[in-house]
Amino acid sequence: GAEVGHLFTKKMEFPYDWGYGHIIYTVFLCAVFMGTIVLEGVDTSIMAQVTPAQLNTCVINSGLLATLIGTLGRVLSDLMITLSALLDIHVFVDFVNATFLPLLLLAMGCLLLVSSFYNHLV
Repeated sequence: GAEVGHLFTKKMEFPYDWGYGHIIYTVFLCAVFMGTIVLEGVDTSIMAQVTPAQLNTCVINSGLLATLIGTLGRVLSDLMITLSALLDIHVFVDFVNATFLPLLLLAMGCLLLVSSFYNHLV
């Protein structure tokens, strides 16, 4: 196969000029999406094993909560992508950077919440 090094620009970055950039972007976007889908099944399986039995006796059980939280996550992520596309001037150049910053802040906020309520969770 061909070496990956010839795909880099002179600044050692992948180009977003719709030459090789769109192929690399599409391939790795599909890989991240497939990894997310696979890990969702694993997370649901682990959650079903560690959920207390009291949560599975009523109508609002762990399966429904997982579905609702997953749907809420998809809605918020679609909203974040839409806002990033609307607020960014050069959407085809800096779209990855425009979506990464809110995601980074959201991940830091979630880590802060988990660390502050960790004793109540376990």
